[in-house]
Amino acid sequence: MVQNTLSQKPHVLIVDDDPRNIRILYEILDDDFDLRSSADGEQALDDVALSPPDIILLDIMMPGIDGYEVCRRLKSSSEYRNIKIILVSGKALTEERIKGYESGADDFVTKPFDMDEILAKVNVFAKLKSMEEVNKLKTDFLSLISHEMGTPLNHIIGISDLLIQQGGLDDSVSSSIKDMGNAAHNLSDKINKILFLAKLKQSSISDVIAMDVKNMVTDVVQLLGESPSHLDVNYEISDGIIVLADFELMQKLFLYLLSTAMNRSSSTVLCRITTVSNGEKPDGIAINIVDSGEQLSQTQIDNYFDPFYIEDIMLHSEGLNITMGICQQIVSMHHGDIAITNNDTSGTCIEIWLPVEL
Repeated sequence: MVQNTLSQKPHVLIVDDDPRNIRILYEILDDDFDLRSSADGEQALDDVALSPPDIILLDIMMPGIDGYEVCRRLKSSSEYRNIKIILVSGKALTEERIKGYESGADDFVTKPFDMDEILAKVNVFAKLKSMEEVNKLKTDFLSLISHEMGTPLNHIIGISDLLIQQGGLDDSVSSSIKDMGNAAHNLSDKINKILFLAKLKQSSISDVIAMDVKNMVTDVVQLLGESPSHLDVNYEISDGIIVLADFELMQKLFLYLLSTAMNRSSSTVLCRITTVSNGEKPDGIAINIVDSGEQLSQTQIDNYFDPFYIEDIMLHSEGLNITMGICQQIVSMHHGDIAITNNDTSGTCIEIWLPVEL
């Protein structure tokens, strides 16, 4: 069957040496998907190289190269590894499923085909493939924008800093140059944070160490103490609270949480950390960052960790809340929970639960 390159339907390649199985799958899927078929593993690899599909329904038992080997070859290729592969078998043996998943398969179906199951699984993987492609486009776009804007922003920052250092400027001119430099710094910071968030969403934690939470917070508070906007941070943290986590991510989490609380506050910020063991979750630590700023509306609370949320685009004047989006992603990567609530009288409280061990 010739593929319709103008079709907006997800492309599915059916690989099976039995024409009856191919005919059945066409009857089930033809209305919703753009279908092609291959009669064996070798032909399937050639067809994929010619035009990669979104999804492959791949029979395991075929002459020549079996489905496991086809799956291994495709998943080992950087060009084809994102193709969703559903292995098809006449048996439902646990050993076959395990071998299939070890080969890189995304899912498994058995013969005789259940129409509802086939449709549901292919639809799910079609949507997943589409979402992954959109996310990749977003990341590529952000990387491109960062690269293209980085050089001119650095020039603006460098020249504005140089002019201020040289002095001798009229006060109004000097003020305008400072504003220009600050705007460039802020834009550069936002771009870097967006790229960092995109990178986090595609990463996983691979390097964890045991760290003393009190020492971590103390070091971050000292680092923030060098900032002109520094406010006192009181912390209630017991000695000897140890957590297994990624050190750099955990440091950045506390840095962002405490600096945001300082920026929101008119007086002291409180950092309270305790161990928790209530039976509902594994043993962990509870982190509370309490500020003394303005309270939030329910809409603001509901969207506080959405990095791109803007309450009113026409009246928007402040930066995107990318920082809190990064914090939420770091907590999620450590299998924790994060939320924000209003205090009884003023300000808000960031509430975090993290497991002691990942």
